[in-house]
Amino acid sequence: MQKSGGNSLFILHFAFCNLHFPMNLFQLVIKQMRQRALGTWLTLFSVMLGMALAVSIMIMRRESKSLFAQTDFGYDILLGPPKGSPLTLTLNTVYHMYTSPGVIPYSIYADMVRGNKPPLPGHPDYHQYVRQAIPFMVGDSYKARRIVGTSPQMFGVDDDGKPVKGTPWHYREDKAYELAAGRVFAPRKFEAVIGSDVADKLGLHVYDPKLSPQENEKSGGAFRATHGMPGPNEKPDIHKPIWNIVGILKPTHTANDRVLFIPFVSLYAIAEHESGMIDQALMKAGLDPTKIPADRIDDVLQTLGIDPQKVPQSVKAKFRMEHKSSAPGTQPASGDVNELMKDAVAPATAPAEEDGEDPDVYHLDEQGNIVPDLPEDEWSLSAILIQSRGTIGQQRLIYNFKVIDDRATAVIPADVMREFFDTFLAGATIMLLVISVLVIVVAAVGILVSIYNSVTARKHEIAILRALGATKNRILVLICIEAALIGLVGGILGLLAGHALAGIGSIFLNRLLGQGINWVAVDRLELLYLFGVVVLATLAGLVPALSAYRTPVATNLVAG
Repeated sequence: MQKSGGNSLFILHFAFCNLHFPMNLFQLVIKQMRQRALGTWLTLFSVMLGMALAVSIMIMRRESKSLFAQTDFGYDILLGPPKGSPLTLTLNTVYHMYTSPGVIPYSIYADMVRGNKPPLPGHPDYHQYVRQAIPFMVGDSYKARRIVGTSPQMFGVDDDGKPVKGTPWHYREDKAYELAAGRVFAPRKFEAVIGSDVADKLGLHVYDPKLSPQENEKSGGAFRATHGMPGPNEKPDIHKPIWNIVGILKPTHTANDRVLFIPFVSLYAIAEHESGMIDQALMKAGLDPTKIPADRIDDVLQTLGIDPQKVPQSVKAKFRMEHKSSAPGTQPASGDVNELMKDAVAPATAPAEEDGEDPDVYHLDEQGNIVPDLPEDEWSLSAILIQSRGTIGQQRLIYNFKVIDDRATAVIPADVMREFFDTFLAGATIMLLVISVLVIVVAAVGILVSIYNSVTARKHEIAILRALGATKNRILVLICIEAALIGLVGGILGLLAGHALAGIGSIFLNRLLGQGINWVAVDRLELLYLFGVVVLATLAGLVPALSAYRTPVATNLVAG
């Protein structure tokens, strides 16, 4: 103990003789911190934890505003189902989250893109308010990645494969889609353009025309769609058509990087989609499918404007199977079904069911283009992305679909996301920020207690410094520097840890939304917060410093 005390006295004497040199002053502070390393590290950790929490919250608040409350959409209106939630519509269309809230008639889109042709009788003249309109159809997926049916115009190409006249479609202000490889799909072919993330993560590439569709599917140059978005324990329902990948997009750093885009017309060439649209047509007409006699199905379809000769038998059979009211395994009474519907009530052993594939519900014309059997009047879309003709066009569209036309609802996505951020995210981040401030306050109290206990344990050493000529102010500065150094080092470590946490959050958001955040940039508010932490730590050290300031030299020398 005497040897230890002698070494300590030598160190203090050596440091005191050089107290007028700032570097030696810091060396003395660091030696004091090392003498009580455990307490110093625990205090540093508490400061780092509070700072990391605060910085990560600041980054997420800043970046989530640009991510979820963005206002730089390349379009200003989303058109969706009349009874759907504006927030659900926006999240589904922009961020490809959740399921579609419903469908709207394709005829609305046809009215908007009719060009200079006069509107059809009884149809509103929407074209005068619309500069560009892009169809949007969802419902299928490929390996948990969403498939979106749209038109080549989304990628700046018309139906003939030529660049569109005027300004191409922008997914954000002044940002249009660009191809990294291949070309844009044709409007009526089983072709696809995929996002950069899909190509990288799933190993997909542009198809090889020398190979068959099946060979391309095996090599990653083509794919088949899965109905809906099946869960981990659900058996996937894979559709029959094969889409060749003809183009890969450059990264957009949005959720679109995780999407496979196909011609929306090709979705109507799937039997299950066609039967679903017929089902919707019946419901819109107020007809209960379970109460329609089997021998009247053709008459009902014809009344709804659907040519029964163009509806394949497999679709009719499946339609009856889904809505039959008889008990499983029982045969209906004679006359309840006609010859056309016999397969619908037979046990599910038909070859089409065994293979998991339905017969084709489309044919190809002379140019090899898809011609769905379902008539165009029965087509539907999940949404329409609209760039209106200025403020007046925007206001007219919003008013028309709010007051006059009840077939759809029009929302402004920028307003919806701003309201979403202000309602759900802004308040939560402020609350978390308050919590992080409280953590810093607790850390400051920890600094106070730690240094106070250190000063109490070192009263004899401080008295020696005073006896050797150190002024009260020098002792005060020495202890305050120690507290400030703990706050500074802990704050810097917390700043780095906070950005690391934000980086992990960016990875999570990228997997969830296909879009990360800028977690590297350091904001001015973070530096201001770091300065506040150092000031708070210094103030916390002021209390034990004042205690040391008042330490009686003679008393503590005798006590030592």
